[in-house]
Amino acid sequence: RSDAQPPEGMAELHVPAVTWAIFPCVGPAAEAQCKGWQRVFTEWLPTSGYELTGAPELEWYDIGDTDAPDYKSEIWLPVRTAG
Repeated sequence: RSDAQPPEGMAELHVPAVTWAIFPCVGPAAEAQCKGWQRVFTEWLPTSGYELTGAPELEWYDIGDTDAPDYKSEIWLPVRTAG
C-alpha cells in the first residue's frame, strides 16, 4: 500500500483483501511465466479445491536480468474455496 499519487498517465487500482495462491517461477521470465500460467490452469486449479475470486491476478518480477536462468518471478491468484 502506498499513499503516493500514481504517476501521470497511470491509475490507482484498489485490490480487495483476498486469499492469494502464490506460484514461484524460476528461469527466463517470458518462458517461466508462460509455463507457470499453463501449469496453474491445467494442473493445479482443476484439482485444488479452489476457484478464482474475480479479483485481479498479479505477476511479480524481481529486479535483475529477466533472461537469467535463475531469475525469479511469481504468479499471484486470488482464490476462495470452491463451492
